[in-house]
Amino acid sequence: MSIDDNNTTPLWTCPRCGHRFVRRNTWHSCSQHKLDGHFKGRDARVRELFDAWLSFVSQFGEVTVIPQKTRISFQVRARFAGAVIRKNWVECGFWLKRPIKDERFDRVERVTARDYVHYFRLTDPAQLDSTMKEYLHEAYEVGCRQKDGSHSLHTTRKTK
Repeated sequence: MSIDDNNTTPLWTCPRCGHRFVRRNTWHSCSQHKLDGHFKGRDARVRELFDAWLSFVSQFGEVTVIPQKTRISFQVRARFAGAVIRKNWVECGFWLKRPIKDERFDRVERVTARDYVHYFRLTDPAQLDSTMKEYLHEAYEVGCRQKDGSHSLHTTRKTK
């Protein structure tokens, strides 16, 4: 089955766990986790940071929150962004069809010829500014399967 960029094919739902995917029989952990489990033993400030990220991600439309064993994914049609809860911060990431050079990213991973995941450490909600809003809106469109992927290809990584 090919990826449906026109949003006409219904998402496949795993009969065991209920998770939804663009492609039928997509490999996954097939497990259920509670969102609050990610914050057990963490400072309340980390939850506040996550809630700010979730609110920021959700500003473009309805988003499904998918708590997984080690991360939390956000989905519209496809999973386009997510978070990993750390001790004092939230590692945020989102999927684009192009790399972006911006010093706020800790790393940019090229996952296929035209797919890049951008990661940054969220330590203050003020980081979620108008520039990040533009990036995330583009990621949301990718999650809706509306971006064409015609951007240049290269990998970037912030040196530490």
